[in-house]
Amino acid sequence: MLKKASGALALFLWLLSIPAAADEKTKAAEMYQLLDAEAALAKAPSSYFIMDFNEKAVFLKARGIVLKKWELGKAKFWGKAVSIKAFKLMKKSTWFPPKRKNIVPGKDEQGNVDLGVLELKDMPAIYSLTFPDRIRVSVRPKSRKFFLFFRNVGTAFRRYTYLPLKTLWLSLKKKSFTEVELVMANERDSKALFWAFLEGQSCIIYQPRK
Repeated sequence: MLKKASGALALFLWLLSIPAAADEKTKAAEMYQLLDAEAALAKAPSSYFIMDFNEKAVFLKARGIVLKKWELGKAKFWGKAVSIKAFKLMKKSTWFPPKRKNIVPGKDEQGNVDLGVLELKDMPAIYSLTFPDRIRVSVRPKSRKFFLFFRNVGTAFRRYTYLPLKTLWLSLKKKSFTEVELVMANERDSKALFWAFLEGQSCIIYQPRK
């Protein structure tokens, strides 16, 4: 009787271990894909980005070396899971894009010309990054208490109205999309990411499967 009970317990524990083993195998496969995708980028001299939602950080790297790291407040996903591969940034969009001043040659005879060089403070803190395969990453800093109500209203509209309608519209056209809401730790980090991320630059978006 004791042997039968021990055998049943062993079988039960083995059955419980199957999902855990499958999860570990999936994680290992994902990490291999991530390392393989980054290795291809690291061969080139140009810098690249990695949005690692497992580490909850965005990395600017070159040749595999971290040049800059931004901590993430939080991130949320809608739509199709992102493939673990490099995507090139197609466009940066914002309501109030930074503008340089026009320089008129000869206007300042003494040579004290303000070149209108854009600084970090001139960058927008709220914007979106568009990638191929209908991938859109909206970026904003953590909300201040004064703006919390307005953010909650906007988030609720986006989550419960805009995104469901977009999902329905694209599904009717047999198309998919990915929306990522990325919240930076503060306004300075959000502006710095906009400044550093150039159109045409490569990026790997790593979203661990659950």
